[in-house]
Amino acid sequence: MRNGTAVLPESRQDPAVRQRIEWAAVQVFADSEFHQVTLQQIAKAAQCSLQTLYRYYGSKEALLSACLHHGLEQLAERMLDHLAGIDTFRDRLSKVFWVVLDFFDRNPQMGRMMINSVYPGRWGSDTTPGQQRLTELFLSVLGEGQEQGILNGQVATPILLDFFYGVLLRISQMHLLRGRPGRMADQHGVLFDMLWRAITV
Repeated sequence: MRNGTAVLPESRQDPAVRQRIEWAAVQVFADSEFHQVTLQQIAKAAQCSLQTLYRYYGSKEALLSACLHHGLEQLAERMLDHLAGIDTFRDRLSKVFWVVLDFFDRNPQMGRMMINSVYPGRWGSDTTPGQQRLTELFLSVLGEGQEQGILNGQVATPILLDFFYGVLLRISQMHLLRGRPGRMADQHGVLFDMLWRAITV
């Protein structure tokens, strides 16, 4: 409860209102750092009352988490769909690489929000079931690659995952920050080849 207003259970919330609020919040968080954003700005952008924000989310932190989780859940679902039926390690990792690049190409405001308002301590906390399924699946794929001598086995599997995602997110985020034209996914092949050489034996 914030501002004397109890948060409504999600089952009693209007999905259309949530979608409108979160879409507006992503735009606002994308343009300013988290501490500079006010709920009044978001309410104005979402064309709703401040009381509605408190009744739906309770706080600015909870609203940011909802936006982040919704975006990452969409990414996780797309990735799980694309990974279905792909057998080889290289093809699986290549598809993961492409899906993330394509996601940020299609959702640049989500990428900017993550750069401006999502601090390192928030990553890995309060993960959604979709994110957990994705991480477990990807760790399993990387672990199998290490066991079979395809991928570098000199580091722990979670470190290999961090290396993979670290390169991928850095490429995606810097493309947005530099404002360069074109889609990063169009360079997927050459970029993935560079990463593949770094993580294979």
